[in-house]
Amino acid sequence: MNALLRKAVSIKAPRQNASPARWLAQSAAALVLLCSAAVTHAQEVELDSIIAIVNDDIVLASDFIRERGNLIRQNRSGAPKGEALDKMVIERLIVQALQLQQAELRGIRIDDNSLQRALDDMARNNNMTVSQMRDTLSKDGINFLEFRENIRKELIVSTLTRREIESNLSVSDAEVEDLLSAEMTGDAGFRYELEHILVKMPQQADSNLVESSLATAQSLASEARDGVPFAQLVETQRKLGNTEIEGGNLGSRSLQEMPGLFANQVEVMQEGDVTEPLRSAAGFHVIKLVGRSSLDQAGAVRIKARHILASTRNGTSSADAKVIIDSVYAKLQSGASFESLAKEFSDDTGSASNGGDLGWFDRGEMVPKFEQKAFQANINQVIEPFETEFGWHILEVLDQELAESPRTQLEGKARETLRRQKAEEQYESWLTRLRDNAYVELRGFAKNFQ
Repeated sequence: MNALLRKAVSIKAPRQNASPARWLAQSAAALVLLCSAAVTHAQEVELDSIIAIVNDDIVLASDFIRERGNLIRQNRSGAPKGEALDKMVIERLIVQALQLQQAELRGIRIDDNSLQRALDDMARNNNMTVSQMRDTLSKDGINFLEFRENIRKELIVSTLTRREIESNLSVSDAEVEDLLSAEMTGDAGFRYELEHILVKMPQQADSNLVESSLATAQSLASEARDGVPFAQLVETQRKLGNTEIEGGNLGSRSLQEMPGLFANQVEVMQEGDVTEPLRSAAGFHVIKLVGRSSLDQAGAVRIKARHILASTRNGTSSADAKVIIDSVYAKLQSGASFESLAKEFSDDTGSASNGGDLGWFDRGEMVPKFEQKAFQANINQVIEPFETEFGWHILEVLDQELAESPRTQLEGKARETLRRQKAEEQYESWLTRLRDNAYVELRGFAKNFQ
């Protein structure tokens, strides 16, 4: 019925100067008679109700129910609930209708072959066939044909966005040079290594969710100040079932490469400082300044290291593991072989047999505290015992690869940063223009959200 209604309503355009609402209502009424006449059994025909008119298109109650169900099925703890969720769903459907209308005006289509290739890629990325993906979706209560058409819509909108926004972006050499010059002066002449936690929260969150998310972020910030690694905080939250917590090491960034919300804080922070929760459209952020270095300084991009671990993940307390690692460190200071001690005492079975050798690793591959120690050490420097969420470590850097001076690498990053900033600004402006210039009439229960 949904597809029939859409087809019937869109067969013939309204007369010039005709009221879209009146025309749609008449079309829908006519369809009731057509559908009723086509029924071969004495059954009651229920017509899908219209909850919004968007220019010459409509949003149906079934669209709302399906989209709302999808969001609830995702079971995101930070998602809005009740009327806040209903309002968000209605607005999403309106914006999607506007985008699809624009795509149709520009002749953007996704044919069945292109759609099938996208589904094949999606299934392959999830290590399954399309048939297996269909079965998985079915078990989750998702109609595959509806899922397929939603993917088609997403591809259409993505193509439209690239055509409308990304293809029209330009970044001049002068803009790149201005950005790089700003990075090389004053406080902006540094790169900052940050750790980050995000407590995700939708923009339309009600006051109760805002308060609970803020309390969670404040608690995490307090624990971080007490020395608990960010990665451990995130892992603990996930074990508790809170999937709305994200975090980790953001690597080394200049002020221009980070959101303005972060840059404003970082400029006045000292190494080791942890911020109070920072509110953005995504939720509440907590950041920690791990360290800073001059843009003119060459830094290590890869490290070869070895370690000895006294684990706290086998039931050993942190205090007992500290006693063990201190004893090993004392033996090492007395001239014992690192390789022999690692084979005898290290709880990292993956590296112990190789004398603690971890091989080469890049930034972002190790937990933040371990990475921080490794990338700040000199070659052949043995780092005294320190603790991560895995236990207590002794670390020795065996070799490192140095990058060129960051100044020689920043032009491409600066250009990409400027393109991303411009794209985000233009996208938001474009959506606002679409929404402001559209004819939108809410009907039925949707009128409660005007």
